[in-house]
Amino acid sequence: MSRSAKLAAIVATSAAAVALTAAPAAAWTTAPFTATSSNLVVKVGTSTVATCSSTLGGNMNASGAFTVTSATATGCGVAVTPTGLPWSGSATGGVATITAFKMTALGCTYTGNLTGTEAEPVITFTNQSVTGSGSFLCFNNVSVSATYTFAQ
Repeated sequence: MSRSAKLAAIVATSAAAVALTAAPAAAWTTAPFTATSSNLVVKVGTSTVATCSSTLGGNMNASGAFTVTSATATGCGVAVTPTGLPWSGSATGGVATITAFKMTALGCTYTGNLTGTEAEPVITFTNQSVTGSGSFLCFNNVSVSATYTFAQ
């Protein structure tokens, strides 16, 4: 192999190595998703009142915008029912949101807009305030936390 051919091969190999190491992390794709969490934590004030498992399902587009069309919360100690679906959300630039989050439990409805962090494929919401309504027995100083792992 000539000196110039060797140099060209080295340059091409080096360029390919740089391209591979500089490739971005996996990107969101336009596809259905399932997101699971084994640590949906509900607090009243600073006291944990429930730790549940949760699954979200829906559709996401390549920009990170998503729609939650199904949701469950199980193992909470009481029946928890996600309502008001679909919920809208986004996961882009390290920030995640779910707007119009809404769940009912013990005759109370808890709603809020959640903001968290996104490190694809994981979205984490920490101590997000939700407001209770329905009767005088519903708490207003409630927060939820969860870490969801998304699969498409």
